Amino acid sequence: MSVRTKGALVGVFIAGGFVFATAAGQTALAARSTSSALPKASACAALAGMKVESGTVEGAESFSQGQAVVGGETAGATAGANLCRARLLLQPEPGSNIKVEVWLPENWNNKMFGFGGAGFDGGLSPGGAQLLNKVVVQGYAAVQTDVGHKPVPGLEAWVHKQPEKVVDFGYRGNHLAAVVAKQVIAAYYDNPTQRSYFLGCSNGGRDALMAASRYPEDYDGIVAGAPARRYLEVLTQLLWYHQAVHGPGGAPTLESKLGLVHDAIMKKCDRLDGVNDGIVDNPQRCRFDPAELQCKGADAPICLTNAEAGAFRKIYGGPRLSNGERISSGPALGSEGVPNNWTAWVTTPQTAAFGQEFYRWMVFDDPKWNVADFKLDRDYPSGRERIAPIVNVNSADLTAFTRRGGKLIMYQGWDDPIIAPTDTINYYEDVRKRVGSNVDDHVRLFMVPGMGHCAGGPGATSFDMQPELEQWIEQGKAPERVIAIKPDSAEPFSRPLCAWPKTAHYDGAGSSNDAASFNCKAPR
Repeated sequence: MSVRTKGALVGVFIAGGFVFATAAGQTALAARSTSSALPKASACAALAGMKVESGTVEGAESFSQGQAVVGGETAGATAGANLCRARLLLQPEPGSNIKVEVWLPENWNNKMFGFGGAGFDGGLSPGGAQLLNKVVVQGYAAVQTDVGHKPVPGLEAWVHKQPEKVVDFGYRGNHLAAVVAKQVIAAYYDNPTQRSYFLGCSNGGRDALMAASRYPEDYDGIVAGAPARRYLEVLTQLLWYHQAVHGPGGAPTLESKLGLVHDAIMKKCDRLDGVNDGIVDNPQRCRFDPAELQCKGADAPICLTNAEAGAFRKIYGGPRLSNGERISSGPALGSEGVPNNWTAWVTTPQTAAFGQEFYRWMVFDDPKWNVADFKLDRDYPSGRERIAPIVNVNSADLTAFTRRGGKLIMYQGWDDPIIAPTDTINYYEDVRKRVGSNVDDHVRLFMVPGMGHCAGGPGATSFDMQPELEQWIEQGKAPERVIAIKPDSAEPFSRPLCAWPKTAHYDGAGSSNDAASFNCKAPR
């Protein structure tokens, strides 16, 4: 799917919460800086046994474009280009077994691209190979890691009594992957990496900010989507959601009233951006109190009971300790009625299962710990002491990253119910304060109206930050306006994503389905 906007062809591909270009901003490989022809297959095989930081290249195999990948963590994938794949095992500490794969294309553009994980995992898998393929066909050497464990349904198998694996997941795995990938690239091409980029969303967004803050030398340019940077608080909020809806004094009927509340919010706030399109462009400008819908008498489909109104208000406000300390912000107004949004993250009993896995194994490492015993005031402080220093990105001090010329693009869906949009904005504002007057030369945030967690939703949610990042670093062109499209709609449309705090406003002329009819305006 592509949409023409002001004469520019915008193409996108979305997979696993990551957003890639297939046409827009993608320079032909012939125009890129490339290396000489790939050394023979024997040179690829010769990488086997190479010593790298904290480990060894276990094996290296050549694959031609379209050939099935055999062996390794990506077995079963299909090579998107002629390439050499190096498989590494890193053991920085006893108990660590970090797998890394580096995909080395025949036509190298002298750059490296790394990817983050998702959920509780690092991302290296046959499914994750589509991310590697998307960039190797553009000429990048690509790297991904399992951060020390295979994707599995629960955490016990790799967390229980294995603290080094938790550290590998928290920050060490992706760092070492970047270090050893550069070593392998230099050995294979006989040239060092000139530019290195990283992209991740959700837990991968946490990985991205962890690199920028803890290891500023690893990457030159980073895209962090919906960053789960306060990982402890994200999982704590899931348990808190469960209690707010299904616990004592909760409202288990809340799901049946999501549409009612959503319609009321749309009536009040939809047109704040100048167009009635079912999307609240900036929920911070919206004013709504669930009490406005409270039943005057008996419960009915057109009103909220006291318990339901209280639960809505509680969820929007976000979890707090009894002393008033806010743990995190709640979801934005307008996100509640999006299909498979609150029903997947807020009202579903499954939120308790996610939270229980995290607290049972990562916080307490106690098989007997049960979600029914969860007490926010008691258990959250324990998590803050025990696990937050390992899995959280608490520092907004990115000065080491920016001083060496690093560029960071963050994006966040306004309809995301699990990564609170206001928390991402607050982090961006903290970074601005720490970095200082030249922050706009290094850090940009793009809020995405109508987008859920990493992708999907009623808004224009297909976009490509990769060329924006490259142009910023390699041409000095800072991103101000990124075009997003909605290709899967009855009426496909496009919108500009504006560098925060600017937001898109319809200018009153032209089609409201065309991004060209919208201007990016600063708040009054």
